[in-house]
Amino acid sequence: MPPAEEPRTPVPWVGYAAAILLPALLTFLFWRTTPPVGGWAQSPAPSSSAPAPSGASAPGSPDLLYAQNCAKCHGTDLAGKTGPALKRPGWPYGKNRDLLVNVIYQGRGLKMPAFGGRLTRQQIESLADYLQGANAPAP
Repeated sequence: MPPAEEPRTPVPWVGYAAAILLPALLTFLFWRTTPPVGGWAQSPAPSSSAPAPSGASAPGSPDLLYAQNCAKCHGTDLAGKTGPALKRPGWPYGKNRDLLVNVIYQGRGLKMPAFGGRLTRQQIESLADYLQGANAPAP
């Protein structure tokens, strides 16, 4: 009668190696796929000191801030593109300005970048007022 084979013992270092290498590999692969702080497109401000053409928005105006920082994802008409529509009935931020300011400042999830590092608190509050005004019921 042949001798019975001893059961193989699991190799404990394999689990430890996987626990260390898998997160390191995922970090390496996806490191540059998230947006930088301040938005997806960080373009420098124009250096021209020429006056704005007539009919153009004043620098720092909420509609210009929206066009430069939000329209790429939320659409020029606030109807949404890759981001959700910001003008619609029952908009969740229509009544809570502080919540809207915090979402713009801190970002939300992976798709909404934080603008706290790019815009001043006053600019963010101005954007919040602009968006809430766009969602105000017509008189």
